[in-house]
Amino acid sequence: MDPAYYVAAGSLKARSFQLDVVSNNLANMSTVAYKPEKSFFAIFNKAAQEGRGLPLSGYVNDGTVFASRGTDFSQGTLKSTGRNMDVALDGTGFFMVRTPQGDQATRDGRFILGKGGELQALDGSPVLGKNGQPIVLDPADPTFNVLPDGTINQGQEAKGQLDIRDFTQLDALQRMGNNRFDPAGSPTKAGTATVVQGSLEQSGVDMATAMIDMIRLNRLFEMSMKVASTITNDLDSRSISDVAPR
Repeated sequence: MDPAYYVAAGSLKARSFQLDVVSNNLANMSTVAYKPEKSFFAIFNKAAQEGRGLPLSGYVNDGTVFASRGTDFSQGTLKSTGRNMDVALDGTGFFMVRTPQGDQATRDGRFILGKGGELQALDGSPVLGKNGQPIVLDPADPTFNVLPDGTINQGQEAKGQLDIRDFTQLDALQRMGNNRFDPAGSPTKAGTATVVQGSLEQSGVDMATAMIDMIRLNRLFEMSMKVASTITNDLDSRSISDVAPR
């Protein structure tokens, strides 16, 4: 097999991965507090590491690609909604919610009140306070005030303080469903974010940049496809001329 074919195939694989990442970002352009993904690659020689001395190792395996995803946790724009239960974070940190899979971190501050007055995320997951327990409000009075430090007052009574956490190793956070992250494995540090009531953080996806990336990657994919097709046709011609009986 012509070594150039493996290079073209590796390029197609890499471009497909990048297109998938950009497409997912575009699909979440309007998702509240969404943090866009980025693609990363590492090139290695698999056969050389095996130490078997394969004669084609240097040609066939050079350029094999490891692809992985990372997350851009940059601050998104805050947009005023005027809704009392919408809360945004200005700065570094995350809200904590309790799920069947464990406590998870999120920047999505679209909260609701459960039947018993429990402060919840849109899917009903309890929002946690500093004491590690769900925050419970008086359901008969849905109005409350959230101070910049996350303290929630209802009338003259303090009902609790939002548990706002930050993590020393953001790259260790595992992306979960519902725009959340599993903090397992990342040490916790004090969050420095300011809580802004009546606002929501917008998606971190920049539409113009994502569209430019999509166009560029489509062109690169087409170029790699043409190279692979040309090599395949050349191999077919050589096979006919060299192998076919005369």
